[in-house]
Amino acid sequence: MTNNFTLSNARLTAILQILLVYVFVFNPWTSFPYTFFIIIISILALVYWSDKSFTKVGLISNHNLFKTIGTAVILFLATSPILDFIIQPLVTKVTGNAVDFSAFEPLAHNFKLYRKYVLYVLISAAIGEEILFRGFLFRQLNIILPEFKLKTQTMILISAILFSIPHWYQGLSGIIMTFIFGVLFATVYVKFNYNLWINIILHGLIDTLFLTLAYYEKLDYYLLGNDFLFGY
Repeated sequence: MTNNFTLSNARLTAILQILLVYVFVFNPWTSFPYTFFIIIISILALVYWSDKSFTKVGLISNHNLFKTIGTAVILFLATSPILDFIIQPLVTKVTGNAVDFSAFEPLAHNFKLYRKYVLYVLISAAIGEEILFRGFLFRQLNIILPEFKLKTQTMILISAILFSIPHWYQGLSGIIMTFIFGVLFATVYVKFNYNLWINIILHGLIDTLFLTLAYYEKLDYYLLGNDFLFGY
C-alpha cells in the first residue's frame, strides 16, 4: 500500500508540474522570448532538484559531439525537403489554406531584426521547446503513464499534440504542420536514445532556415510543391 501511495503521489506531482509549466506558455504577463527563458530555468531547476542531474531530460554530457552534430545535420537534410516540398504543400491542399506566416513579415530585409530573431528562436524554440515538449514532457509522462505496449507511441502523440497547440496563430495548416514536426522531433528523441542535443540542433537548423527565407522574402518556397506536384 505504501508503494502504491508513493506512486500515486509521484504521478499527481508530475501532472501538476506539467500543467503549471504548460499553462505558463500562454500566460499574458511575459512574451516571446522571455516566456521560454523562464520555462527553461524553471524546468532545469526542478529536474536538478529532483534528480540531481539532467539525464532524464536528455541533456547527457557524454555523447560524442561530432556524432551528435553530424546526426542532426543528416536528419535535417533528409527530412526538411520531404516536409517542405511534399508534406506542407499537401497539407495546404487538403485544408485549402496556406500556413499563416504573416507574423514574420517584418523580418524581410531587416538584418538587425533577423539576427535578433535567430538568437531568440534558437534559445526559446530550439532549446526551450525541446526541453519542455521532449525532455521534460517525456520524463513526466514516463512517471504518469503505467507500463503498457504502446506507451512510447502514446507519449510521442501527446507530446506532438501539446507542441502544436501554442502554434494556433499559424492557422489550421500551421497547427497540422507543427503536429507533424512534433511527431518527428519526438520520434528522433526516442530513436536516438533520448539524446536531446540532436533535437536541439535539428530544431535550430529548421527554424534558422525558416527565418532566413523570411528575411529574403522567400517563404513561398514552402508552396513550391503545390505548383509542381499538387496543382493547388
